[in-house]
Amino acid sequence: MSLSPSLAVLGWTRITILVACFAGAAHLDNKQRSVPNSYWKVWVKPAILLWVLEIAIRSDDWITYCTMAAVLAYGSTSLIGTPTITDLKRGSWIDWAVLVWYCIGMYGIYSGVMEYVNPNDITSILTYPANSNESIWLNTILVIPIMFFIKMAYKLRLIHGGADAKALLLVAVLIPSWFTFVPINGDYFVPPVFALLVWGGLGFFLLPISLIIHNIADGNIKTFDDITMSWHATKMPLDEITDNFVWLLDSVVISPEGEPTIISSMQPPKITPTREELMTKIEELRLMDAEDAWVTKKYPLLSYIFPGTLLLLFFGDPIWWILHFAGLT
Repeated sequence: MSLSPSLAVLGWTRITILVACFAGAAHLDNKQRSVPNSYWKVWVKPAILLWVLEIAIRSDDWITYCTMAAVLAYGSTSLIGTPTITDLKRGSWIDWAVLVWYCIGMYGIYSGVMEYVNPNDITSILTYPANSNESIWLNTILVIPIMFFIKMAYKLRLIHGGADAKALLLVAVLIPSWFTFVPINGDYFVPPVFALLVWGGLGFFLLPISLIIHNIADGNIKTFDDITMSWHATKMPLDEITDNFVWLLDSVVISPEGEPTIISSMQPPKITPTREELMTKIEELRLMDAEDAWVTKKYPLLSYIFPGTLLLLFFGDPIWWILHFAGLT
């Protein structure tokens, strides 16, 4: 697909912002395991501007602009929350402005459905030309279910970090479709945000291999139980545990014979223990003459998604490559 010079510039600007934003976010997440909302608020501004420019270049349809307002309103709840009746009664102009923004967005969705969707042939909207008002409006409104999927994945703990979810929401706004961005190699099958998530997820498949090699090199595998732990955990001196972002997997329990023994859990705790609780567990291990313990690191997803931005640039959609090698493209 060939792009006009204006759209090509937009595409390269988007990928540049994506790489720069995720590089900074990955650094913050790796350093302090959190990325403040203020960081995402800074980067979402150029993302919105580029989206507005794309629509302005491709169409002059006011319905699409209003529908984009609905998308942004839905996504903004992750950063600024949702105005409540109590907030509105207090007379906060920000909450009232957000409410008006919601109304504009809902009007855009309603107008788009009435204008572009044929109730007798709903699927016909999928056959419109790529640069038609119908197609541009459809690409815009489809960002809402993408955002819904990301938010539900976070609530169901399929995506553990709030920063990870917000990063993906930002990608949904920054690169809502492949129209302004053509990969150097390959093609595409799923939306850009899902392609990026898959690239990041592929990095986790290499993690167990890396951990097994690391544990063998460090001599951590001495028993069968160590083998079962070696693919997802590593041993760390007790003195270093509190200063690292890790979950302690070893604990002292009382056996049926009434003797204290050390067991290793395959899973991290569902609730992260406080520092005091962690210190207590470490002290119990010391009383058992243990010098180190099995731990699993709190691997930030953003550290894996960041390299995925470059893979997205050079190879596009990994799902397309899987289908391609399977002979389904």
